[in-house]
Amino acid sequence: MMNPLVSTILSILFLIVGGIAVAMMLSVQGRGELQNPKLVIRIHKAMGWTYVVLFLVLFFFMLGRIGGYWEESSARIALHIALSVGLFFLLIVKVIIPRSFPRLGKHLFSLGIAAYFLGFVLVGITGGYYFLRVSRQTPYISHTPIAVHMQDLELGKELFITRCSTCHSLDKIMNFRSAENWTDVVNEMMKLAEPRIKPGEMEQILYYLSETHVPKPFEGPPEATLFDRHCLPCHDASDIMKHSYTRVGWLEITKQMNLYDTDIVPEDKIGEIVDYLIEHQHIE
Repeated sequence: MMNPLVSTILSILFLIVGGIAVAMMLSVQGRGELQNPKLVIRIHKAMGWTYVVLFLVLFFFMLGRIGGYWEESSARIALHIALSVGLFFLLIVKVIIPRSFPRLGKHLFSLGIAAYFLGFVLVGITGGYYFLRVSRQTPYISHTPIAVHMQDLELGKELFITRCSTCHSLDKIMNFRSAENWTDVVNEMMKLAEPRIKPGEMEQILYYLSETHVPKPFEGPPEATLFDRHCLPCHDASDIMKHSYTRVGWLEITKQMNLYDTDIVPEDKIGEIVDYLIEHQHIE
């Protein structure tokens, strides 16, 4: 499937070629004597057919993208699709008239202007939108596969918000986990949410979570408490100690932390950590 940057470059070329075809047509229709009218007409025809070919290439790849959609399209995409289909049929009519309905040839000029206008609007709401996002350094999410080497924290964050918030409350799932644990979780969610989450999007989400929500190894002094060693790499002390739970409650919470990262909360330290939390918890 075509990369958004590639399709945008082809779209700009599409407009340039169409602009040349329109300029040649205006010269033939709007000027008097031309020095070499046959050459102008040949250029017009060559640019016109190139315009059609480029449109068909872009149209073909657009159909591939639509096939990858599972959710309802945004208003911008829906308008783009509608205009694309309209331009497709307009170009068919423009190509058929000279060969099958020559008496309608007087309308070719208007059809050519309309075809270029539709093409200009099409590129504006897709390529223009792409360049706007890039210029603002904000993620551009498309339905094309995202290469692993194009990992980007901002894109991963936006995909995490848009894809994961459909089923989860984000503050409930943004606990710190080991990179291995995040890999297991994200892979499992992708299987459940397919086709809503695609492999390339999963890689971006996993990259974001692995870079921003993995606990940092403890680097404090040897005399640090169990609390410092095993709880503070992921949590703020005040957030933990403002709560009070029974031994069973603290045990369940600590076991869950062990599942998130066995290096930060080793299984053989769970009992000691629970003892510390019970002794120092906030009691009203």
